[in-house]
Amino acid sequence: MSYRVEEISDYTVFVSLEKEWNALLAASPTNAPFLRHEWFRAWWKAFGRGRRLALLAVRSADDTLVAMAPLMEERGFRVGIPCRIWTSMSNDHSCRFDFLIGPVSDEARVRIVEALAAYLAQRTPRVHLLELQDLPADSPFLALLLPVARRLGQKTGLRPGLETPIVPIEGTWPAYYESVSGHLRRNLRRRRRQLEEQGKVETVCVTGDAHSGGPARLIDHLREGFRIEAMAWKGSAGTAIRENEAWAGFYQAWAETAAERGWLRLYFLKLNGRPIAFYFTLVYGQKLYYLKLGYDPAYARYSPGILLHQEILAAAFDEKLAELDFLGPTMTWKEDWTRKMRPHVWVYLFQRGILPQTVYLIKFKWFPSLKKIAWVNRLQRRLFAKGPLGLSPKPPSTLPPQQDPLEEAKKEAA
Repeated sequence: MSYRVEEISDYTVFVSLEKEWNALLAASPTNAPFLRHEWFRAWWKAFGRGRRLALLAVRSADDTLVAMAPLMEERGFRVGIPCRIWTSMSNDHSCRFDFLIGPVSDEARVRIVEALAAYLAQRTPRVHLLELQDLPADSPFLALLLPVARRLGQKTGLRPGLETPIVPIEGTWPAYYESVSGHLRRNLRRRRRQLEEQGKVETVCVTGDAHSGGPARLIDHLREGFRIEAMAWKGSAGTAIRENEAWAGFYQAWAETAAERGWLRLYFLKLNGRPIAFYFTLVYGQKLYYLKLGYDPAYARYSPGILLHQEILAAAFDEKLAELDFLGPTMTWKEDWTRKMRPHVWVYLFQRGILPQTVYLIKFKWFPSLKKIAWVNRLQRRLFAKGPLGLSPKPPSTLPPQQDPLEEAKKEAA
């Protein structure tokens, strides 16, 4: 069967794809809230300025949508060289990224990926490279893309991305809770007791439905949550949601959509009616996702954020959900609850031509060699970590298709 690739740069056409897009995602092994049409639409409104849509829709001979690559085009510097880049429609607020491929045979999946890679190759010299942020290391798309791209003469590179802790929800809450360290359990009992000595402690869940005040009250609850999120280190570092108008607009738009669809759960831990911890969560496809969280540092001695997490996770066991996905990077407090990780990788494809091949050589050959020299490594971090000459975000690896992408990426980046 033949497949054709359609490039979509018109926003109105993108909007019109919602029904097809979400139907494809529902049948895809990569189904997640961060790949829904509504998510990308809210993301584009918040972060799309200065970029151009470059969505790639793959259709079969009968015009059925069988795959979607949510890409965009931007100009930027990579290793100090100005480039035109096709990137994943994502950033640090996106949690993870992947392509959507429907329920087709293995042979058809290969043909689809070949069609996408060939279309990208035809964009030379307009597009210098493809850069995808935080694909799951076990992505079925990734396993096919790298060998196909190499056959087309494209250089490829990987770099380790997020290592996200997850908790498989199996069995009962008491049995699971007994499996975490005794030290943690004792600390939580003590801090809960100490907090209760200060007054009435309660957990409140806001879904945006009529019982929690409906859409009219949802915005007030969000503002309260964002206020709490900004109270600790995020506020002083300027990374809190409410510190940036685009961020706040994105999360508000997504919260409204998630509330309408029945996915939203805003959790608050309250002491004498005062919120002291906040979690912005989703329940989607029987999985619980932590998008944002925060706590009031005035109550840090009681670990209110951890106490609230305990309540949320216990409720997930009672509800018989399938998994808690912490999202974001691993942290010590997350590892107290699980050792299971979901690894991600950054993916790079470099087109033919002098400019993209030069970027590839510097980024994936020269820099890794220079990293072994201590003073050069220090100089590289100063010059390239944060400025316009920066290594977009990450360095490297080329790998044979039979090797594990994550392990090979770690070796190359070491």
